[in-house]
Amino acid sequence: MDVTGGRDLRALFSTNDRSLQTDEAFTNRASQWELVAAALTEHLQHTASRGFNVEDLEAPRNHVLVFHGVGGIGKTTLSRKLEAALADAGRRPAQWGEPGWPADRILPVRIDLARSASCDFEQFVLMIRLGLARLGRPLPAFDLALRRFWEANHPGEPLEEYLRRGGLAARFGQALPQQMQSALSDIAQALLLPGTVGSVVGQVTGALVGALRERRQTVRALAGCARLADLLEAEPDLDALSYYPHLLAWELARLPAGRRVTPVVLLDTFEDIGDRTRRDLERLIQRTVWLMPNAFWVITGRSRLQWADPALQGQLDYTGPTAWPGLATPIVPANRTPPTGSGRRQVLVGDFSPEDCDDYLARRLARDGRPLISEPIRRVITTRSHGLPLYLDLSVARFLELRSTCGASPCGGRRTSAARTS
Repeated sequence: MDVTGGRDLRALFSTNDRSLQTDEAFTNRASQWELVAAALTEHLQHTASRGFNVEDLEAPRNHVLVFHGVGGIGKTTLSRKLEAALADAGRRPAQWGEPGWPADRILPVRIDLARSASCDFEQFVLMIRLGLARLGRPLPAFDLALRRFWEANHPGEPLEEYLRRGGLAARFGQALPQQMQSALSDIAQALLLPGTVGSVVGQVTGALVGALRERRQTVRALAGCARLADLLEAEPDLDALSYYPHLLAWELARLPAGRRVTPVVLLDTFEDIGDRTRRDLERLIQRTVWLMPNAFWVITGRSRLQWADPALQGQLDYTGPTAWPGLATPIVPANRTPPTGSGRRQVLVGDFSPEDCDDYLARRLARDGRPLISEPIRRVITTRSHGLPLYLDLSVARFLELRSTCGASPCGGRRTSAARTS
């Protein structure tokens, strides 16, 4: 068990007792971390191999890891903890151990796909690029395409204002607009365009496409991207935007060896991106995942990912066990480690162990460093919770409710009642 630094505000505002300590708690989940660490290590080895080609659009993909399970089992908490652990070694639980890769080579980006978060596909792509802004440098091929898309679909609306209004600037900073402008200016300079034209994306795009088609040496830095001209000539609509991540993958692959990073994109609440008969948003997101094979993707949701199901052909671009070999294998319970080399990437998030349940209840409510919920009550709650975190949360809330009505501590018959009705 590892305690986060946060406070349980719901419990804190449920009582007048200011001496009560209400800490949020996070169970160890060491087996899930081991699966992430093993899969990410395998991914890093694969992308570093001589045979890996980021522009290969037909090779099978094994860069997705899925955690799924019932609501309230702790998937979102796990996703957040993974992001924190990958971003900052100091926030990684000691029980998780040291990873086998340099911390500065991993760049986590977490995206909440819940309906309440109102994340559309445009924001989805923006958040990935905003996360990569931490590289501190433009990604010219992608940035030019994105700038062209933005001016066509948001006329008169500066990207800076959009990011500020949507709260993305507060989360990611304002480096992206400057990097996009720098990319545009650098391309204009390479094409020997007048300085005033450097900010006119249409003229830069047209000149660059012409130079790429004519294979001019002035744009040799971008000439290696075989599909750049096609993407710049396409109508800059939402469908075209879903292919731009290919440019991101290409840009990441050509970073200098000393500055090369691997994005780890964590997609939470995946069940909210659509239903099983309407997969419009899922199709766009899946296309992004496929076109960025050098990124590693951790998906959390209530259901197994169906991308390896051949029956989905026609609904999604890339389907079947050949395309997604790791997603086609049987379910792996979270408390079991798959055989070495099995490639299994669909993981059922298991329940908490009785020991973790007891630690959770003991640490959530305390006074003077001692558990407020007595051991007999914790034992009854643990037995009846079946390891579900949601049940434990409700039990804590019910305990506080009974405590406020019967005195300092639920006692006698109240103890059994607290556990029974929580």
